[in-house]
Amino acid sequence: MMARSQVAVRALLAASSLGLLLLTVLRSGHPVVVAVVVVVGLTAYACAVPDSPVVGVLVGGHVLHWLVAVPLPTVTTFTVSGWGWVLVAAWLVLAVHLSASLAASLPPGAALAAGTVRRWLRRASLAALFVVPVWAVTAVTAQQGVAGRVSFTYAAIAGTAILTAAVWLLSREPRS
Repeated sequence: MMARSQVAVRALLAASSLGLLLLTVLRSGHPVVVAVVVVVGLTAYACAVPDSPVVGVLVGGHVLHWLVAVPLPTVTTFTVSGWGWVLVAAWLVLAVHLSASLAASLPPGAALAAGTVRRWLRRASLAALFVVPVWAVTAVTAQQGVAGRVSFTYAAIAGTAILTAAVWLLSREPRS
């Protein structure tokens, strides 16, 4: 029998995966029907067996489907809402990954302890927050007509290094 907390985490996995699929279909002019069918099947399997490599294939399938089907905002079609949907998609991919890894961290019958859930929520919140600067640099860089701005590259590298250090420091277990 599966613990209620495991059911909830797997429901989050299914909801975030199907939400991302729906967002991709709605934002695309021509969704790839085969990809939709495959992603639905992968979602069902990933919910049943979250510790399998299928979760990586599911995330990759979502990313590939988004890249193939959804046009990115360009300099001429730049809108905040266009780039906002890219941010929402990134958060949904993160939710798929994190919910699958949390579900896989314990056997299906084991309940997730409150401390474990709090730690995962803290880490998930930090990761979701740290997506925003990368998204902002990408949106601003895409709006620029000049490719290869060195200052943006260095800022992104420095930001990534700082965010990685912050995640590492904040995710360490407190010393007793």
